[in-house]
Amino acid sequence: MSPFEYVIVLISIILGLGITTLLTGVAQLIKHHERTRFYGPYLILIVLVFVLHVHEWWESYTLKSVAVWPLLLFLFIILYPINLYVLAHLLFPSNLDSGYDTRDFYHTNYRKIFLWACSLPVLSIIQNLTVSQYALSDQLGQISVLALLVTMVVVQPTRTITHLIICLILLILLLVSLFFSQPIVA
Repeated sequence: MSPFEYVIVLISIILGLGITTLLTGVAQLIKHHERTRFYGPYLILIVLVFVLHVHEWWESYTLKSVAVWPLLLFLFIILYPINLYVLAHLLFPSNLDSGYDTRDFYHTNYRKIFLWACSLPVLSIIQNLTVSQYALSDQLGQISVLALLVTMVVVQPTRTITHLIICLILLILLLVSLFFSQPIVA
């Protein structure tokens, strides 16, 4: 087993736990759909966090070029999947058995969710600068996402249309970045 294969196992386990959390939450929403009130921005966030999990798993393959894995590098690298896992848990209430109003849940918790999500572009920028050797000027997408997330936490908009637009922008930015990311080459 190569060092990369050894490292990717734990990254995959953490990401798998996050995906399991998301899929379980969505299954519970579907199971209790008659007692659940659905809200667009909330559903978009669930899709966004799911795509982030898959994207992180896909992009982690680029780490195969790392020859030496010091413990500090490994601990830093797994921070991103760990934060995604926590974010997946923040998206759902502890008890989903009775259904719930996703609009109320979203508005009660969106600041916490967006604040936690702020760690993702920060970690991405640091990893890109240190491990991948990208220039700061190559990080405009991550910086824009960070600015958008911080704005949501600080401004605390109340209008549904604002939340819907921001969540759609975040999802579109992620999907656009997927189309411009490098394909996996064996």
